[in-house]
Amino acid sequence: MKPPLSVEFDVRRRRAEVVYGAQPSFEEWQAIVESILQDPRFQSGFGILLNRSGIDKPASSAYMLRLVHFVDQSSKGNGVRWAIVTSDVASFGMGRMAEQLAQAGTIRTFKDRREAELWLGRDRRPGSDGGGG
Repeated sequence: MKPPLSVEFDVRRRRAEVVYGAQPSFEEWQAIVESILQDPRFQSGFGILLNRSGIDKPASSAYMLRLVHFVDQSSKGNGVRWAIVTSDVASFGMGRMAEQLAQAGTIRTFKDRREAELWLGRDRRPGSDGGGG
């Protein structure tokens, strides 16, 4: 049985990827993300790719509200970008909701992994925010 989440670091590309094998509980998700943020390989300006492309079950709106709150709290002053890659319309819609609700964190939702990777790697100067796809 596949674990609900696994993590892959790409220090050269300055990102960590959370790969979803199943929809985790919020507590499972939070524990994995906290472990990434505390990992010595993780540095300010890294991106986090939440790769949901392997599952087609959307998170609930309550779950996404908690995710946004966590992202906002953990993103203050560290320049982390959060890209969500989805494979189904409902998950994409939940990701778009997260984009709109985030205040301190920068979240974008994508249907295409390559677009998400390009956005995470974009120049982070003011005015170069880019958009989701």
